[in-house]
Amino acid sequence: MKKLTEILFVVFLLAPFGILAQTFNIKDFGALANGKTINTQAIQSTIDKCYTQGGGEVIVPAGVFYTGTIFLKSNVYLHLLPGAVLQGSYNPADYPEHNILSHQKFGTITHDGQFAKFEKALVIADNAQNVGIIGEGTVKGAGDGEAFQVGMNKDNRPMNIYFIGCSNVKLKDIKVLNAAQITISISKCEKVFVDGLYVNSLVNWNNDGMDVDSREVVISNCIIEAEDDALCFKSEYLNKMCENITVTNCVVSSSCNGIKLGTGSRTGFRNITVNNCIIKRGQEDKYLHWKMTPEIVFKETTPSVNTGIVILGVDGGVVENISFSNIVMTDVVSPIFIRVGKRFLNPEGKPSVMKNISIQNVIAQSRSIIPSIVAGLEESPAKDIRLSNIRISIPIVVTADFLKSFPATITEDIKGYPENRMTFGKLLPASSFYVRHVEGITMNDITITYGNDEARPAFYYDDVRNIQLRNVIVNDHKIDTNTTLVESKNSDMIGFGK
Repeated sequence: MKKLTEILFVVFLLAPFGILAQTFNIKDFGALANGKTINTQAIQSTIDKCYTQGGGEVIVPAGVFYTGTIFLKSNVYLHLLPGAVLQGSYNPADYPEHNILSHQKFGTITHDGQFAKFEKALVIADNAQNVGIIGEGTVKGAGDGEAFQVGMNKDNRPMNIYFIGCSNVKLKDIKVLNAAQITISISKCEKVFVDGLYVNSLVNWNNDGMDVDSREVVISNCIIEAEDDALCFKSEYLNKMCENITVTNCVVSSSCNGIKLGTGSRTGFRNITVNNCIIKRGQEDKYLHWKMTPEIVFKETTPSVNTGIVILGVDGGVVENISFSNIVMTDVVSPIFIRVGKRFLNPEGKPSVMKNISIQNVIAQSRSIIPSIVAGLEESPAKDIRLSNIRISIPIVVTADFLKSFPATITEDIKGYPENRMTFGKLLPASSFYVRHVEGITMNDITITYGNDEARPAFYYDDVRNIQLRNVIVNDHKIDTNTTLVESKNSDMIGFGK
């Protein structure tokens, strides 16, 4: 009797984790893996039945099942068994426009200041609770299809997975491939758990790997290979922060940016930590092809990451309490880009605010003369920036003759699209860090290595207050009060610590 009681107690504890969940196999509802049947209705019927019966798992067995848009519902988990492939239809008509106007989300691609009316995706969950996709199977888009090859920043292309307004979301162990646009978007959700995903999307324009605009999020143990930004956090709602997020143990590769906060930054980002991640170049670059010349980028025909770490506040929101640590990045044009801009203002007519940013324990192999950039606005400087234990190697230099062609005055584009190559141009007066409009920056234990022919100072400060340099070494030369490796303009005296 005691043994039976113990067994029942264990079963009771495991029940919330799905051990006793009902299962519904899509084959029992008419789904066929014959390579030609569109199974949208059969799969949706399975999901609907599971939902009306109180929830459980919808089983997708081994095989390739073609389908158009399917809608997940509360308490329903799509379980992709090993060998299972949800293959997105190559017919655009199989992806109806899904109305999201009630969510009051600003546009993802067009950035025109208007609320997005519709989105398209292969798998959609809207206002669902306790929902997700799990298993060892694959969600494969039709992004390589001719009908979806419509060019950069064009709408009406389906994402692979789109969760909006959901809570208690789980994505675990699945593979997500070949999107026609953003691969995975998790928007306006709460309590999100993403673990063990393999994402590969290199077959179309705007193929972000994973976009997240949510609260209470854990992302771990993922490999993301993307044509566009690999892991991108967004803030596309008013009065709703993208916040309380941790990312750990991920490997990301991109032909654009590795890990990015922005560009969308309406309300802002808060309490985000990224730890133990690798950032590297994509295995191929079919679409972006940055126009770089050999004096700007070393091995300019080899794909590269545009910027490894990007932190943006350009749409009127607040960016605060952001931490990156234990990051290794290779083949980057610029390691770091931190920027307060003025693309949009907040409802009070004020620009973004940025404060309390920490980046530490970074190894970066750069391939460009474009330095890392930390820049606020004159009326809204970036505040309390701490960079520590950072190692950067740069295999390309600006010679004295080349430096003569650099502009005497650096102009900044405060309203345009914020990017390392565009905001200040490619020809900057610093080899390693260009810092502008900042109040409080500490750079501790920084080591820079580049060729001896570099004609620019390593660090250039313009309109910067409270500069602290501690244990900063450039080509084995420690920076002190007599160095020529630091230049400042309209800035406070630099403090050199031990």
